[in-house]
Amino acid sequence: STQEKVDFCLSKGADKGLVYPTGELDRAQQKELSNQIKELGGGGVDIIYDGVGGSYAEPAIRAMNWEGRFLVVGFPAGIPKIPLNLTLLKSCDIRGVFWGAAVARDPKANQQNLAEMFAMYAEGKIKPHVSE
Repeated sequence: STQEKVDFCLSKGADKGLVYPTGELDRAQQKELSNQIKELGGGGVDIIYDGVGGSYAEPAIRAMNWEGRFLVVGFPAGIPKIPLNLTLLKSCDIRGVFWGAAVARDPKANQQNLAEMFAMYAEGKIKPHVSE
């Protein structure tokens, strides 16, 4: 993450942002990242959208609130090793989000989702950022 990315998100309506360290995190860095996430979330967070994976996943799960949801989206930092006892301690869900497979398996639901999204756009409820 970079400050530029955080500033962009803040300019689009995000309440808070976090520039996290790059590279493989050691245990101390993982603990610090988890604490920073908790602080930004007012004690914890309800949903994690993890498009990074690797050593970033566990600290994110540790920062989750009770019955939180962890969305697995990608792994550019590597496939994480998650201690499954965290799911018990947090009573949380870990869910894989594979959009391409979802589209192929249920094209009608995808069409409905797209129709709803374009309706929100037409109503001015969402304003996507298009860049080069």
